Amino acid sequence: MALALYDRVQQTGTANTTISFTLSGSVTGYQSFSVVGNGNTTYYGATDTSGNFEVGVGTYSTTGPTLTRTTILSSSNSGSAVTFSGTVTVFVTYPSSKSVNLNETGNVSALGTVTSGVWNGSTIPVAYGGTGVTVSSGANSVVLRDANQNVAVNRLNQSNTTTTAAGGTTALTAASTYIHTLVSTGGQTYTLPDATTLATGVAFLFNNIATGTLTIQNYATGAIGTIPSGGAGAVFLTDNSTVGGTWDLHAYLPEGVTFGTNAFNLGTAIVSGGTWQGGTIQPAYGGTGLTTFTAANNALYSSGTTTLTAGTLPAAAGGTGLTTPGTAGNVLTSTGSAWVSSTPAPGAQYFGTAAVKAIAYNASNIDENITITYNSMSVGPITIGSGYSVTVNSGKRWVIL
Repeated sequence: MALALYDRVQQTGTANTTISFTLSGSVTGYQSFSVVGNGNTTYYGATDTSGNFEVGVGTYSTTGPTLTRTTILSSSNSGSAVTFSGTVTVFVTYPSSKSVNLNETGNVSALGTVTSGVWNGSTIPVAYGGTGVTVSSGANSVVLRDANQNVAVNRLNQSNTTTTAAGGTTALTAASTYIHTLVSTGGQTYTLPDATTLATGVAFLFNNIATGTLTIQNYATGAIGTIPSGGAGAVFLTDNSTVGGTWDLHAYLPEGVTFGTNAFNLGTAIVSGGTWQGGTIQPAYGGTGLTTFTAANNALYSSGTTTLTAGTLPAAAGGTGLTTPGTAGNVLTSTGSAWVSSTPAPGAQYFGTAAVKAIAYNASNIDENITITYNSMSVGPITIGSGYSVTVNSGKRWVIL
């Protein structure tokens, strides 16, 4: 059903109470209502010989034919349907309440809601509710969403707010910029907006180039996380059901850290916290090649050019190869490739040339009653060479240097 208006349309007929007109007669010089078309609407005017009138919207039907009085716009019956008598003259008109006209200054009064039509005038600027452009591509174009509600752009330049560190608190709102950069000396705390004023998925990016720590809290002053000097990170809102909300903090790699397909360079960064769950780190990469020490008090020593071993330190690595020192008073004796711990037997002990260098003899910490002989002559502390022997009385301590 469409509104149809035609020039010089008029017929005579009779009124069917206040419902419709039956159109039966024709008027010389005028078209019949059939040009309106079956089921279409038109603006009509109607009069009778008694001076009654009515203006409204009528719906034409070829059955009858009739013009149903769909909407009354004005009438001699205070705007209500008129009860006509006798012959009624019905014609197509242009009601003043529906007309669009230039006023005395050449302007058009308010149009109301425009429901159809194609604009063929000049470009409507933004100040008048338009876009200022005639096409939606290229520079300065209107941003449109596709069928999947996606927008394609070359780059989205987000606004940045720079704050000078002062050890204070910066409160963000729903109108705050996306990026926040902290500069100068010291740290600063940022409080995120009331989450109930935001949509889930909202994010803020923090860049800390100050010397102190950048601390992030939610609207309820709950801790979100920290960003150290030289770091950057973004927070994402995942739940906006409370003022504090639920935020996820994700840190970005600092500029000194790089990685590629087969390399990860930490630069001068210090790794703290966390648990290593990768493969065993080999000695060539600063590791041990081991996943566990098999016993307490084991030593870590080289057992090959590229191998580290955990265990009792052997003589070849500067140790003793022993796990216990033995009985008190025992001495270590070399067997050539290992050491053994044993109690020295009392009596004469012979040392060949250069076997030992000297015997310490000090009454303050070594028991006396040590006899040193050379060719059957008793001597005191002396450098021992070939031909010397030492006699140690049972239960006495002695030291060979």
